[in-house]
Amino acid sequence: MSLAYESIDECIRYERRLYNPNKCNVNFHLHEEFEIYFLISGDVNYFVEKNMYPIKYGDVMITNNQEIHKPSFQNDNVYERITLQFAPHIVRKFNSPSLDLLSCFLNKPKGQHNKITLQPSQINEFLRLFNQIENLKPHAGYKILKLNYLIEVLVLINIIFKDVNRSENLSSMPELLTSLLDYIEMNLEKDLSLESLSTKFYVDRFYMGRVFKKYIGSNIHEYILFKRISKAKQILSEGYSVTDTCELCGFNDYSNFLKMFKRTVGISPGKYKGNLGNMDID
Repeated sequence: MSLAYESIDECIRYERRLYNPNKCNVNFHLHEEFEIYFLISGDVNYFVEKNMYPIKYGDVMITNNQEIHKPSFQNDNVYERITLQFAPHIVRKFNSPSLDLLSCFLNKPKGQHNKITLQPSQINEFLRLFNQIENLKPHAGYKILKLNYLIEVLVLINIIFKDVNRSENLSSMPELLTSLLDYIEMNLEKDLSLESLSTKFYVDRFYMGRVFKKYIGSNIHEYILFKRISKAKQILSEGYSVTDTCELCGFNDYSNFLKMFKRTVGISPGKYKGNLGNMDID
């Protein structure tokens, strides 16, 4: 087994950050890394795909690279969180017959079972591991330790995930919003302009936009864009060409699809497709 340890810092990213909700606008996320999110403070709901999770101090949110997600601030309280993002291939070589380290991220329906509520002792254990990562010094072995702490976090998450109650405690949203999210998900290849959605749901487009902004914290256009890019990633992984993917995801302009995909994912769809079969580090 060999790992390119010079790549560890690129494959594992830890961040602890404090926000003033009045001075920041956190938009949707859709990145190639899997993410572990730990709330420290703030009155926040966490949106994943089309579900809204109420979260509190010590709650952990887990998302894979196909799940659109974002925090939604409920008031102006100071917001602080920890995120630990990692490239999934960096840990696959450490799986065992009894434990797949990515199981909790992948063996669940998309956008469901993303929240893990911790017991006080478990919160302390997570904070201990996060502090170990945060306080690493750049000495000869720090990259090995960084990978080791990530694996410890993943082992702990998977153990807890197997024992959690699968009933979801979700924040309620207006019927208009839940219907809108369902319709968008099922019709990404169709015309989803505000005018078209307004006609479909018999509601003023400005009102619809205000409801979406109030509960989710972003605009409808951005959400549709991220949903289409998420679908594009899935379709590309199934072997479709870039041209066919563009059409199947509802992008009417090929050059715009290329630009939006690269802006969102970080690489072109052609390169993304080419990288799918070569994800291990040697």
